[in-house]
Amino acid sequence: MRKLILIRIVHTSADMGSMGEGLIKEGMTKIGREKWLENQRKIEKFWDDLEKEIDGLDLDYSRTRIYQDGLPCGGELGLRIVRETADKGSRNYQIVRKLIERGAAVEATESPELLRKEYGHIKAIVTARTPEEKVDAARRYDQIKDELMQERDAYIAKVIDSSLKDDETGVLFIGAFHNVIPRLAKDIEVKSLD
Repeated sequence: MRKLILIRIVHTSADMGSMGEGLIKEGMTKIGREKWLENQRKIEKFWDDLEKEIDGLDLDYSRTRIYQDGLPCGGELGLRIVRETADKGSRNYQIVRKLIERGAAVEATESPELLRKEYGHIKAIVTARTPEEKVDAARRYDQIKDELMQERDAYIAKVIDSSLKDDETGVLFIGAFHNVIPRLAKDIEVKSLD
C-alpha cells in the first residue's frame, strides 16, 4: 500500500526567493504593518504546531519521500535548494531539511516550465512601476491562474504516482489553493494533517 500525508502549507516570504521582499512590502501596504506582523506571528505558530505533529508521525524515513510545492528538482540540486531556502529562514524548508537529514528522500515535484510561467506573472505584479501596470498585470494573471493551478496539480499527482512505491509514505507539502488529491491514483491512501 502506498500512503501520502497531505500537509497544507502557508507560504512565507522566505519561501518566495527573490520576490520575498517585494511581497512583504505588498502585504504591509494592503493590510498595514501591525496586521501583517500579527499574521506573521500566527504563521509562525502554525509552523511550530505542524513541526511537532510531523515529529509525532513515527515515519520510517528510509521509506519516506518528500514532495514540496514549488520544488522542480530532486537529487543534489534539490537538496541544495532545500538547504539554502532553510538557511534563509523558511520554516517549511527547515522541516523538509530535518526529514531529509533523518533519511527521507526529496523528489522533484513541480514542472519547471509551469513554475516559470507563474513566476513571470507574479513578478510582473510585484515589480509594476505604476498602479495601472499593476492592475493590468494582476488582470493577466487572474485570467490564467486557475488553469495554471490545474496543470500544476495534474503534474504533481503524476510525479507522486510515478515515484511513490509500494510500502512507502509520501509527505506532500502543498499550498492551500492546490487540489492534487482528486488527481492521485486510487491505490494511494491519503491522510491529511489539518
